[in-house]
Amino acid sequence: MHAAKSSTRIKRWRRVCARQPLPALMLGLLLFAISATPAGAQGRAANLATLKVLHSNHADLRADYFEKLQKLKGYCQDHQLADGVAEITRYQTPPDRTRIQVSSLPTIVQPEIPLDLAPEARQWLSQLRVHRQEYARQLYLLSRRALHAGSPGYAFDLIHELVVHDPDHAKARELLGYVRLGDEWLTPFAKKMRLKGYEWQPQFGWLPKNFVDRYVAGERNVDGKWMTADKEAAIRQDFQHAWEIQTDHYLIRTNYSLERGAELGRALEDFYEFFHQTFAGFFNEPEQLQKLFNGGAPGGSRHPKQYLVHYYRTREEYVERLQPLFPAIQATNGIYLTGDRTAHFYYDPKGTAEDTLFHEATHQLFYESHLMHRPIAESANFWIVEGIACYLESFRRQDGSFSVGDPGHIRFAGARMNFIDKKYYVPLREFVEMGGARFQAAPVEVLAKNYTQAAGIAHFFMQYDDGRYRDAVVSHLAQVYSSDSRKRQYTQGLDELTGVDYDELDRQYGEWLKELRGADVARLAAPATPSNMP
Repeated sequence: MHAAKSSTRIKRWRRVCARQPLPALMLGLLLFAISATPAGAQGRAANLATLKVLHSNHADLRADYFEKLQKLKGYCQDHQLADGVAEITRYQTPPDRTRIQVSSLPTIVQPEIPLDLAPEARQWLSQLRVHRQEYARQLYLLSRRALHAGSPGYAFDLIHELVVHDPDHAKARELLGYVRLGDEWLTPFAKKMRLKGYEWQPQFGWLPKNFVDRYVAGERNVDGKWMTADKEAAIRQDFQHAWEIQTDHYLIRTNYSLERGAELGRALEDFYEFFHQTFAGFFNEPEQLQKLFNGGAPGGSRHPKQYLVHYYRTREEYVERLQPLFPAIQATNGIYLTGDRTAHFYYDPKGTAEDTLFHEATHQLFYESHLMHRPIAESANFWIVEGIACYLESFRRQDGSFSVGDPGHIRFAGARMNFIDKKYYVPLREFVEMGGARFQAAPVEVLAKNYTQAAGIAHFFMQYDDGRYRDAVVSHLAQVYSSDSRKRQYTQGLDELTGVDYDELDRQYGEWLKELRGADVARLAAPATPSNMP
């Protein structure tokens, strides 16, 4: 939950965090303005029809690509080239429609295929690269069609897919915010640090190259003076002298340890990368997206400086420091405060849940999309504020890829159980009418179920029918978080934005939950205490 300095209305939410009886069994683009495509119901119907055609074209392209890969794999099998079979198989994996996945991209440019390879090896490597690059080229052309058809979310889904198959596609890399330095793909911030003579160390963050060996040996530089790590730690216990770890987009202050600060920085940067690749339009007007696809300069973030994160040594210090800003802080395990625009966490010897980290980071990224302080969803549509944060709690980093929406996550498993087994559901028509105060006023047991429902509905809108409603729901979010008070006051409903009435959306949501119940959810979330309810 993000909270204003003076807010005390969220007290109930925090109590739910510890009490919520969820069962142990148990992304698109944020478009800042409505797409400049035909207005009204006819325009939405035309967009959906075009999107259906584009999906069909996409499926045909993938089928043709997979067929070519299968033939090449047969060649490798005939010549007993086990490496070739394994490598080709990597690119034949169909997408998982129950979650959104983005691969972590390689930083090194692909080397040229060696000339001294055996002919059979050079044959399969050369053909594989040709097939991959051609498929990527076709996906890029399809992504432009999707953007012009008013489906920017789908356009970037295609960009995500194409860079898996051609990680050196220059235009795709530019769209995703990378620049090239020699034989490396870097973020602009990383490039700047490299040119200044710094290196990123997973343990310590960015360090001057000539500091690295001494840090590894246990020395630390404090205000130009070298000392032992233990002596520095004694100084840094006072939060006024906390470590400061800078990453591309975050400034983390902590008095726990430099190593933990760097670890948090890496986790938050991974989340930011996923967020901004999946929700790129949140920081770009539709016209900017068109310009970007047409070869213009990247739009970039509206956020003028790094996001602030404070991480305290103990829960007691966390409570003591934040009590004056948020009286109900005792009931929290992490919070984003809109008053100081800082996300606050603390070291928990039992382990700080990443779910909480990503929940609060979501509030921070959405709220700080604009510089002005403003009320969010006071009179209606409050469910999406918490629902999308709960949805993004499912963000996971594993084996070089990022994903969100695992149906086995505790939030979505709870939504299925409440709807299917307990028969609890607030119809969308009523659910969207609740502003923050009304949503919060529910009894604790009901509030817990409403949070679970909000997570389930966010999952539905982001992923149903291959992301059919994703652009609509994130356009809705953009209006909810807009700096324009008129847009916030007269936010378009999801029935209007999707062109589907609420009764039909309710029916589709029920179908979606039953589909997930029947899907392979063997990798269910382990029993855990849910992260922040607000």
